[in-house]
Amino acid sequence: MDVGVVPVPWAPRRMVALAPDRVRGWRVKRYGISATRPRPPAHVIEAARRAVERSLPDAYPEALSCAFSVLHEDEDGCYVVVAWWSPNRLILHSRTWISEWADPADWRPAPGAATACIWELVAMGAERDAWVRHVVRPDVPDLDGYLAATVSGEF
Repeated sequence: MDVGVVPVPWAPRRMVALAPDRVRGWRVKRYGISATRPRPPAHVIEAARRAVERSLPDAYPEALSCAFSVLHEDEDGCYVVVAWWSPNRLILHSRTWISEWADPADWRPAPGAATACIWELVAMGAERDAWVRHVVRPDVPDLDGYLAATVSGEF
């Protein structure tokens, strides 16, 4: 599947914050976006969890292990952006995966170094702001505050 080649007219899409998850020692915030319905269904959300599991390194033994994922259903298939914060809390690492509707759990790395689309960047920007506000700036990180700070709506 090519990424960023087929013209796509802009229209608002619904983003929902999904329940946080724990994956191999990581705390993972999750978002869902869909071009075709109000939210991705449970089987697609579970398929996206596999992309998260494949992406995250071993949890940090001496630092916060926090990540987030953005699942995006589009007419041509599914995308998942998986991002995690470095041990020094200042660098964001990410992987982007794609799958086709025939098998939404068959994740492949996105070609051409694709990172995120304009809808997924809404969640990524909100995550940056929440991370700085609740984890980087305070003397003592407020992990519960960070996990509770989410974004939802039409974007």
